Amino acid sequence: MQKQIIRNLLLALLFFFGKSSLKAQITQFPFEFNGKHLYIKVQANQSDSLHFIFDTGATGASIDSAVAEKTGISKENRKIVLIAGSGGVKNYTMALHQNLNVRGAVIKNVDLSLVNFSSLSTDIGVKLDGILGYELLNQYVTKLDFDRKIISLYNQITAVDTSGYTAIPFEFSKNILIPRFPVSITLANGETFTGKVMFDTGNTFSLIVSTPFSKYHDFDSKLGKTGYTVGRGMNSFTKDQLAVINSMSFDGFKFGQMSIRLTVNDQAVPKDGYLGILGIEVIKRFNVILDYKHQKIYLKPNQAYSTAFNMEELKVSLSAKESKEFLEKNKTRPGIKVTSSGLQYKILKQGDGPKSTMTERVSLQYTAKLVNGQKLWSTYDNNKPWVHRLDKTLEGVREAVLMMPAGSKWILYIPSSLAFGDAGDGDIPPGAAIIFEVEVLKSAI
Repeated sequence: MQKQIIRNLLLALLFFFGKSSLKAQITQFPFEFNGKHLYIKVQANQSDSLHFIFDTGATGASIDSAVAEKTGISKENRKIVLIAGSGGVKNYTMALHQNLNVRGAVIKNVDLSLVNFSSLSTDIGVKLDGILGYELLNQYVTKLDFDRKIISLYNQITAVDTSGYTAIPFEFSKNILIPRFPVSITLANGETFTGKVMFDTGNTFSLIVSTPFSKYHDFDSKLGKTGYTVGRGMNSFTKDQLAVINSMSFDGFKFGQMSIRLTVNDQAVPKDGYLGILGIEVIKRFNVILDYKHQKIYLKPNQAYSTAFNMEELKVSLSAKESKEFLEKNKTRPGIKVTSSGLQYKILKQGDGPKSTMTERVSLQYTAKLVNGQKLWSTYDNNKPWVHRLDKTLEGVREAVLMMPAGSKWILYIPSSLAFGDAGDGDIPPGAAIIFEVEVLKSAI
């Protein structure tokens, strides 16, 4: 009898906790992902399902103005507000106190901005009915499974299996309700900078660096000018600068070379702290849990984590003048030494082995780049050192290696006169300076 009572009690507890777990997960549904945007189905009041972008960078919900008219979004309860976008400040009509339904998850009393999305729909090639972010995230713990293309919504974080995830605390700024946390980036010249980025699934790039941050740290001279492209804001188009960085890291995660964008704003005041925006090209490499109540993002590498970044959009524009300007500024930086030939170098590690001679074969590991960060060659890619006599390499490399004891690692900044000269060669523009990171493994073979 006692065993039967215990058995019934255990079954009751299992039933209770099973029901509690089901209640804790509000809903689960698929999302569309075209590599740039996440799309979900949303109902506004009693409308049919609408095509919304899910965007952690959206601090307010919005709906296409034409769709609002068709679906009978209330015309009585409206007001005009000013909303700041990348192109400036613009008036928007707000439909107040509306209800949204995301596959059974109800969000009440939402103020919807009425926006004409026709141009944006044309640009992205998808009929866009609206954008939803903070209102959903602030009410539900949200799990994005990029491997299975599924979103799950929960009432509380304790209902979510976070095993294998890394928890990253974040903060909101005073007026912008988008998660921020610190990341570090390393430029082509080896310098590393740390600042806070906004976690923005609606941004289609890897990283956008803010003008105040890039001005404060003089990125223009350290990256070299690469090229320009057009970015689209909600209100207008913007001009962005393209560049390449060596790596980016945060909370134990590290990514290698990637192209980035830098906003261009001549009126911006230099300022440290806020680095910029982390976009979907990085975010899509994780499965993500967003807990706004406790201000934590949970990240777990997914199947796309190790995929190389797409560098095709980077069209480098480099002139001989820009190489000369880079070298002029570089020679004044701490730790830089200059020889009589014009070769610049910085010692990262000084070995204690013998020095090489012109008649011996040497074993080198190296990475070569243009001053704007465009990678040329690297022996590290296949872990196969370069083994030759020094008369088979560039004059600038030869001069440096003859000074380097075995075991040394230096960064060389080689002017065109010690590299490929005014003619250039293949991917190397005329008059281009080259940056070599060289390690002497052995002085003789």
